[in-house]
Amino acid sequence: MLLLDEPLDSLDLPNQAAVAALIARISTSERMAVMMVAHDVNPILSYLDRVIYLASGGAIAGTPAAVITSECLTGLYGTPIEVLKASDGRLVVVGSPEEPAVHTDRHGAAGHDH
Repeated sequence: MLLLDEPLDSLDLPNQAAVAALIARISTSERMAVMMVAHDVNPILSYLDRVIYLASGGAIAGTPAAVITSECLTGLYGTPIEVLKASDGRLVVVGSPEEPAVHTDRHGAAGHDH
């Protein structure tokens, strides 16, 4: 088994594709299972047999088609998620807009002479 932690991180798109193809070739030629941590599945999507999403103490696993859906990811993350498919087959995962951050004076007004 080959275990990889973010092997495509910090690579430009052509190099992401090249490394993903290399990993797939090694997996096939050596008959080796590959487990990879990745935040973006698009560069490896065509090579995936199964995915596992982990979030908020929960997990969902299955084929990419079964797991990478608006319904599955919305349930896992507990917030509206929309999965869109681009014309070239790439997936775009869009979360709901975040609430604006509220900044407060962490020191409070107490103890300050104004």
